[in-house]
Parts: sequence; structure tokens; C-alpha cells
Amino acid sequence: MKTGIIIGSNEASRLAYAAMTSVIISSMGDEVYVFLTMDAVKAFTKTPEVKTEDVASKAMVEKKEEDYISLFKKAKKTNKVKIYACSYASKLFNLTKADYNELVDEIAGITSFSMDTEDAQIVSV
Repeated sequence: MKTGIIIGSNEASRLAYAAMTSVIISSMGDEVYVFLTMDAVKAFTKTPEVKTEDVASKAMVEKKEEDYISLFKKAKKTNKVKIYACSYASKLFNLTKADYNELVDEIAGITSFSMDTEDAQIVSV
């Protein structure tokens, strides 16, 4: 089975939810395709920009919960997770592949993501 996760926000709580979902699904042996779009691309640069204004994000920071980066690293260790940075959002924010951290596999459009997630369950965060 395949799961596609679309992330459009750089809020810490949403990123953590997507990362936890990726860890769980990939650890069960299923493929996970993550599509980062709009503000979410900012959270995957070498100098990440993450919002922590919402209640859940603040609580995660206060309690020193595991962050989305370390969770996605765990998920990627399964070799079942692929992370795309949206080509449109990358262009919008003037980001190249060199600007992204090691978690991002490639810059691609929604068409590539859609082709890889054909017949998959899609989760939008």
C-alpha cells in the first residue's frame, strides 16, 4: 500500500503530525510519498523556518518533544519514504536543491507526486 502526504504549512505541530504518520506507515512496510508545498518548503531548508505560535506547537517546544526533523530521519531509515519539494513553491521562494536539507530527495511538481501516489491514500496536512 502507498500513502501520499501533502504538507502545506511550516507549523511545528503539523510537521510533527506528518512526520509521525510517516514513521508509523513506513515502519509497517508501506511506501510514503511526502509533497512539501507553499510554506512547508521553508521547514526543510538548511536554515529551517518553523512557526510555533499555535497551542500544540508551543506545548511541543515546552515539553521538548521530538521534532519533525528527527522523526522524518527515522522514517527515511526504512527506505520507504520519499520527500519532494514542490517546484512551484521552490521557485516562489527562490530555493534550489542545494538550499534543502538532506531529507528532500528532489524538487518536483504535483504531476510527479500524483503519478507516484496513483491508487494511494492521500493525507493533507
